[in-house]
Amino acid sequence: MEEFMLSGDVIEQIKDFKHRRLSDEQSLLIDKLILNEELKKLYKSNGLCKDCKQPNTSRDWCKSCNAKHFQQNFKNWTSRNNEIDKLIQKAQLKAKKYDKILEWIEYDRFENVEYLAKGGFGTIYKAIWKDGYIRKWDFENNKWIRSKAWVENYENFPVVLKCLHNSQDVTVDFLREIELHATIDSSKVTYCFGITKDPESNNFMMVMPYSKDGSLRQRLNNSFNSMKWRGKFDFLQRIANGLKDIHSQGLIHHDIHCGNILNHDDYIRITDLGLCRPANVKSSQDEYKKVYGVLPYVAPEVLRGKEYTQESDIYGFGIIAYEVCTGLPPYHDIAHDKILAISICKGFRPKSNYKIPQLILDIIKQCWDTDPLKRPKAKELYNSFYKLYYYNYSGEIAKQIEEADKINEKFTSTSLPYNGTTLSYTTNP
Repeated sequence: MEEFMLSGDVIEQIKDFKHRRLSDEQSLLIDKLILNEELKKLYKSNGLCKDCKQPNTSRDWCKSCNAKHFQQNFKNWTSRNNEIDKLIQKAQLKAKKYDKILEWIEYDRFENVEYLAKGGFGTIYKAIWKDGYIRKWDFENNKWIRSKAWVENYENFPVVLKCLHNSQDVTVDFLREIELHATIDSSKVTYCFGITKDPESNNFMMVMPYSKDGSLRQRLNNSFNSMKWRGKFDFLQRIANGLKDIHSQGLIHHDIHCGNILNHDDYIRITDLGLCRPANVKSSQDEYKKVYGVLPYVAPEVLRGKEYTQESDIYGFGIIAYEVCTGLPPYHDIAHDKILAISICKGFRPKSNYKIPQLILDIIKQCWDTDPLKRPKAKELYNSFYKLYYYNYSGEIAKQIEEADKINEKFTSTSLPYNGTTLSYTTNP
């Protein structure tokens, strides 16, 4: 974008065009005047910036102009931690759209802070953010316009504060997780609005969207019996889509499970990127000896001491797919201990009397394959479940769904072989 800009002559000719409603004549002129394909695409999608008259980098967002607005405000805030300040400033200067920025948010901008849950690496709180997030620049009043709309409109904007234990001394892992949430380009990975600091513990906290339906596990606990197969396929194609986006950017999630997938109505977001790593970076010698994750979702090769790979994520997806299809947490009726780990390495996998259509079961078993190289790619999984979601009304899959539903009629909320006990999703080394 920095190398190619519209000339003053081109701007003069197109400045009054409605970029979303171009006439045939105007469209031909655009094709003739704007030879750079990236600039042309940006213009047709987002129009011109009201200030610099160059194409916006996203809807109502000009990277270069907004970077100047952010930079002019650097002197007015600080986290009192140089590394965090640099991280936030970097995100603000590089953001090509509003959901890629980070803010330093003073703790007094939150109210009604309440405890939600505790995990292996941190504690989660819910709060009301008085201001809402930055959405776009107000050219008339020379200030940011903020929004409290996220999936739905709110009068009081709820957020999650993720407090990392012992983060008074900021670690590389803490900074990496925040940066990943801000930089991974996927609508299926949860956003990070910014960072704040608990004045009592002095721990830093990530500020993230609140998902009213909680984790996918909670959603399954609450409404599995009313879920149709099409809805299950929808969940799985969305999760696979998020995993595809993570993998396509050369990353491995490392800790994918139903507790790390958030649900708001039918919107799905993958979260907890604290263990996310580039696929081409090997673990240190100390890390190599540790197995991180929630045992039922950890691939057998990892349990044997081998490196995490994108294929290890696919194994975890297979366990999630089983969970979504049956409503049952994996290995819900046996202890999650060393014996289970050894059994998994020997080929033991979750079992249920709940009938899964054979086409789906075949996909799940491919994900579970002991040989990582025989597991499908995330993109293949996304394509498979996308097709199942949109084209499940006829053919073999429709027959298998009908057969499965007849068999599963006996499994009501009172007869499912699961007592509703919550599975521990604490990530352990």
